[in-house]
Amino acid sequence: MKQSHPKGSAEYINRLNKIKVLNLIRESGEISRAEIVKQTGLSAPTITRIVDSLINFEKLAVQVGIGESNGGRPPMIVKFNGADSYVIGIDWGRTHIYSVLSNLNGDALAEVDTRTEASDSYESDLERVIDLIEQLFKKSGIEKKKLHGIGVAAAGFINKKTDHIEYSPNFKWKDVDIKKPLIKHFKVPVIVDNVSRVMAQGELMYGIGDQCKDFIFINIGYGIGSGFIMNGQPFFGFDGMAGEIGHNKIIGTTPAGIECSCGKMDCLECYSSGRGITEIANRQKTQHPESTLNKYESISTEIIAKEAREGDTFALELFNQAADYLGQAIASAANLFNPKAIVLGGKVMNSGIFFTQRIKNVFNKEVIQQPHRNIELLQSKLGNQAAVKGATSLILHEVLNFRV
Repeated sequence: MKQSHPKGSAEYINRLNKIKVLNLIRESGEISRAEIVKQTGLSAPTITRIVDSLINFEKLAVQVGIGESNGGRPPMIVKFNGADSYVIGIDWGRTHIYSVLSNLNGDALAEVDTRTEASDSYESDLERVIDLIEQLFKKSGIEKKKLHGIGVAAAGFINKKTDHIEYSPNFKWKDVDIKKPLIKHFKVPVIVDNVSRVMAQGELMYGIGDQCKDFIFINIGYGIGSGFIMNGQPFFGFDGMAGEIGHNKIIGTTPAGIECSCGKMDCLECYSSGRGITEIANRQKTQHPESTLNKYESISTEIIAKEAREGDTFALELFNQAADYLGQAIASAANLFNPKAIVLGGKVMNSGIFFTQRIKNVFNKEVIQQPHRNIELLQSKLGNQAAVKGATSLILHEVLNFRV
């Protein structure tokens, strides 16, 4: 990481101005130097100096032409230049590891996806991740020296003060350091963060972030988590473990004493995650002999969703229960944090409109809404790409702030 400068120093102020200009150029698509002066309030000589540096030294901007003149000197048009700088994103999941090499514009140049087994160890998964990254370089033909860094999305309680995964219920990891071995092997900056917060940052950079800077991303997949974006910045909490909505206890008449992977009882994940829905189905399907789920030797969340869409009563009950608890939990989060929007993502959200609509109905019933205050419940624009896009955005965010 690059060295920071003391607050108030000329170097510090110049860095802040450069960050402001670079982010404006990226968000604008194409913009004239005159318009940058107008929108930032900085002087024309300052903008000239900063833009020239971005073009000639950092090479994060490029001049693309000359605009129409309104009587004076024709405006010089610039845009963000991410085409020849590269990042790698890793979505390190319990059932698969998905890796992408992309440029700073977000264009994927190579990708590799591989399945994993629940019995796999951290050491074997780490070896697989290193091999996947090497495959990305071979497939893309990109030189390693052009890589800005590697972003990793992983499930677990990640302490941002130590960058260690203190515990991962999904993986059963304890005090795992993903960052250090990857830095040692590839000699580039590595950023590791909780998958749900990473998905939120992906949505900020590549999804609804151009319209909304205050939202909660709810990740409903193998487990359940959330990522908070406040005023365009991720919220970490005291030491990085904010957002563990999946490990809040369900209160009601239905909870039946199910032990969660975190060690507590009756967490939201036990009933509304992909793992939870599947485990309940496997335990209870023999109590529903009429259910089509009994014809399967092995049941997945996708199979349960398919049978629910086709009218299986038991399968539909499982998803309705999951949706009801999710709607209540999401409404509670919205009432606490007052976001502009809630974004729903994760693979379980692919189950069907019946599931999405039920969540929305319960949410709208439980959330505090006023005529002047309407919190939208939206589907992720990134779909199954949210985690890996978010992982690449971890490095992009550092580039945009001149920290790598």
